[in-house]
Amino acid sequence: MKLNTKIMKKGILTILIAAISIVTFAQKHNVVNASIALRQEKLEEAKKYIDEAYITESTSNDPKMWNYRAPIYLKIAQKETHLDRDAVLKATEAYLKCMQTDHKGRVIVKKWTAKEDLLSGLVQCAYELFNQAIEEYSAGQYKRSINLYNAIFEVIPHDDEDQLKRGNITKETILYNSFFASNKMKDSQKSKELLQKLIDINFNEPAIYIHMSNIYVAEENMDKALKYLSLGRDMFEEDQSLINAEINMYIQLNRTSELIGKLGEAIEIDPENDLLYFNRGTIYDQEGNITKAEQDYKSALEINPSSFSANYNLGALYFNYGVKLKNEASNTSSNSKYTALKKQADDNFVKALPYMEDAFNLNEEDKNTIISLKQLYALKGNYDKSNEMKKLLAELK
Repeated sequence: MKLNTKIMKKGILTILIAAISIVTFAQKHNVVNASIALRQEKLEEAKKYIDEAYITESTSNDPKMWNYRAPIYLKIAQKETHLDRDAVLKATEAYLKCMQTDHKGRVIVKKWTAKEDLLSGLVQCAYELFNQAIEEYSAGQYKRSINLYNAIFEVIPHDDEDQLKRGNITKETILYNSFFASNKMKDSQKSKELLQKLIDINFNEPAIYIHMSNIYVAEENMDKALKYLSLGRDMFEEDQSLINAEINMYIQLNRTSELIGKLGEAIEIDPENDLLYFNRGTIYDQEGNITKAEQDYKSALEINPSSFSANYNLGALYFNYGVKLKNEASNTSSNSKYTALKKQADDNFVKALPYMEDAFNLNEEDKNTIISLKQLYALKGNYDKSNEMKKLLAELK
């Protein structure tokens, strides 16, 4: 008997098509099940279904799959991180996929989710990324911390309403935090790249120049180290940390006379610039040349009586010298020498007080000034004032 092969082939084809349809339906049903589990807050179940849809070829690029994968993993990141340590990264990836547009410029998941809801999800991802990055840094997981920070860069361009900026999640903050993680990893090349990016965008933080200088010091490239301190000084003329770093660098290199010479030349050109006198005074101060330091601080104050730094430094100069003399007096066995040294010490404490008071009036929250005043008032026997400073100090802590 001769079989009708045409009928058989057609029957087989029909069976295959039906089988494929059933499989495809089952795979797409994973997305539906995931959405139902999400609505019921059954995150572990939702994760199971959406993961199956994610790895299946027929649904791996389905916009509907991304539409539900995004909020599922965001909720896991926010509520049940034990289900997936990388949940926030997966949520961010999914939301970014959802933000893709069709040929008419419409987001691909517009049928299921409004654009503003997608943006809200993305912003939540960024906050979660930022918080987890800080946690990972604290736990010593520096590489992972950097990876989390990097993911935020992909979100920022979509934040048209600057919601992240209002939460202080900015490009500058991410770069700076990433630098600290990179620095902990002792990755000097990456650290330099991150700091240079901050310098290029004029990040308002003097410390970046000190950090860059320190890296070059570690590499024994002193010319580059000085170069970045000089750049920092140009940007932040009054920043004491940069002034001290530059001075310390010249002292370390035994080149303080060179710096003093440069400042002297600058003073001749611009004799009304109080900062030049102040900077030179700081060098003399650190060298222990009290007379010249005193002269330069006073010159700075003649030009600018409202300089907090000059008032504080001159007050500190007298105070520290007074402490030195007081200690010398305590260590002498000669009564006459003790009396003379104690008088000199007391005279310096008296000279220090008005400058410290002026510094306090210019900045009532500077702890070093308050500590100095507390001690000066006590030395003069004015315990009411000393206790007042002590109370203020406790309030600031």
